[in-house]
Amino acid sequence: MSTCYTYGVDRSSLLGLNHFKNKDNILVIESPTAQSANETISEILEKYCDLKTALFLSGGNTPKKLYEFIAAEKKLKVGAVGQVDERYGEKLHKKSNELMMKNTGLIEYFEVQNIRFYPILQEEVDLENTALQYDEALRFILKYFPKSVGILGLGEDGHTAGLPSGNQKSKIKNQNLIEINKRILNDQSSLITHYEDDSGVYGPRITFTYTGLSQLDLIIVLVLGQEKREILNKMFKSRLPKSGTGGQVNGNQEEIESFPAKFYLKPEIASKTILITDQIV
Repeated sequence: MSTCYTYGVDRSSLLGLNHFKNKDNILVIESPTAQSANETISEILEKYCDLKTALFLSGGNTPKKLYEFIAAEKKLKVGAVGQVDERYGEKLHKKSNELMMKNTGLIEYFEVQNIRFYPILQEEVDLENTALQYDEALRFILKYFPKSVGILGLGEDGHTAGLPSGNQKSKIKNQNLIEINKRILNDQSSLITHYEDDSGVYGPRITFTYTGLSQLDLIIVLVLGQEKREILNKMFKSRLPKSGTGGQVNGNQEEIESFPAKFYLKPEIASKTILITDQIV
């Protein structure tokens, strides 16, 4: 079994006795249950994280049980915690990722442990300025803490973080979402961005950009549920054929424009990514 490194970190050493496969240079653990998947992630974080580490958490339904597990276990030690993405609105509005994290007991655990939590939403700040302020905060965090790790997931439509997918469950491509995602993909200067989705699929969002995700030293992707099998299969499908100029599309950019999950197959991203799933890949 080959040794896989990410910025000087041996990913395989973080996995303990867990069996894993190397798929397109992503280390994949096929976990028998959601509970064992959460336990594995907790073990990885315990080995990788310390007070010099910044941890970034995504929203959605999948990581909720993980956050409850970490809060109850009371073993996590990090220097700071931030968010990967957020649904814009009033602070702690009923659909906010921050409220979900708060309800798991995780934010209270951070407070007890004196771990600084950086929420995206602020009181009475508009969408654009919320994104700008969080971009500034993220740059500070990444500069101050020498190590970083993000926990992300995949939506059934192929989105990750708050990065929109143009392929919806109806199989009809949403060109507006593809254009929004293309803009984010081509933005090399912002670490955080915002958008308003008029179709109502995502609503107003603040999220890491692809450039922002690229700054993370370690990426853990948690994918749970039978309904995610199809999206995992699509993610690992063969790459785009060579273009008419004779060169391969750089990092599958055209695929990522409509299917953000393909981002994890970019060589420089795959080499620092661990995928944990209860599905057979």
